[in-house]
Amino acid sequence: MKLLCSLLAVTLSVSAQTISSPVVIKGEGCPLVAFLQFSPDGSELARACAFGPFQLFATTTYDKSLTFRSEVDYTPALNSFAFSPDGKTMATAGYKGALIWKTDDPGKPVQLGKPLKPFFGVDEVYALDKPLHVLEPPPPSSDEFAKVLSVDYSPDGKFILTKHHNGHVKIWNASTWTLQSELTVGVKGNSILFTALAIAPDSKSFVIGDENGLLHIWNLDSKSETRTVPSPGGMVHITHLTFSPDGKILVAIHQGKTFFDAVAMLWNTADWTAHSMPGYGAAAFSPDGQMLALGGRDIKLLDPASRQELRTIKAPTITRGEVLRPGPDADRELPYSISALALSPDGATVAIGCPGSVRVLNLKP
Repeated sequence: MKLLCSLLAVTLSVSAQTISSPVVIKGEGCPLVAFLQFSPDGSELARACAFGPFQLFATTTYDKSLTFRSEVDYTPALNSFAFSPDGKTMATAGYKGALIWKTDDPGKPVQLGKPLKPFFGVDEVYALDKPLHVLEPPPPSSDEFAKVLSVDYSPDGKFILTKHHNGHVKIWNASTWTLQSELTVGVKGNSILFTALAIAPDSKSFVIGDENGLLHIWNLDSKSETRTVPSPGGMVHITHLTFSPDGKILVAIHQGKTFFDAVAMLWNTADWTAHSMPGYGAAAFSPDGQMLALGGRDIKLLDPASRQELRTIKAPTITRGEVLRPGPDADRELPYSISALALSPDGATVAIGCPGSVRVLNLKP
């Protein structure tokens, strides 16, 4: 009995251990983290800022990064970013069009000093300025609505989808980099704005969400819309879509009046029934599909199949001095809602988008 009690005490002690101190990636040029993603091999962490530089941090020490020439020149240029499934290339979308880059390009070193060092939040920056391919050049100034808003690789790596401001979606061959077809999924003149896109894991369909809260399911073989699903409760403005690795769950993030009002809708793709998680505005699946992380005022880890909670992690503390200029109340904690999440390929690390910084936490004690 004493041995059993001792073993139980040890087990409880281990399960109650706190997560080790996080790695903090700061950057004065990134007041809001809009996107986080680990590379397929886990060697880099991609971060996009709403109003600042786009960077890829080496996950060994997080003290150096790759970025893009326009970002070094203080021009936030990118709307979207994606790694290819094999990790050999990456794609960007922005005012220079849709571009393909080599992931092993070391970039050119940029001399850091004031104000570059605090702006990027790292000791070393290397700039990329020569894309491997240009899929979609920037449109003429008279065709602003044709601009590329997002770019996504298919999970099988065979094609790329680019979403455009005019409601068109273009399909590109990922071997020849040629245009295969163009779909008209919406017309900007009809005041329908498509705000998010996700390709199904089997690469046979994609879902696009709009500002009215509708999900539009498209078949890539027939090149046609097969179903439209309204969001329950009158929720609108879908900002993010992500599939579980097995394709059985689609998470849609709905923007609220504030970040605290965001809602994560967990859709069952077999019958398109939904489970609502109010207060969560960021989502990420582990690559093995065994865990779903939701970010809001805390981080909730769920079993995707049962929706049962596995663990809740308290969000890292953020002080006023980290986000705003230092002052007499610089140490005062600020309430916030997590804006982006990413899980590493081995599921052992979570990257958290916080105001003014990224926190990288080890999930395993």
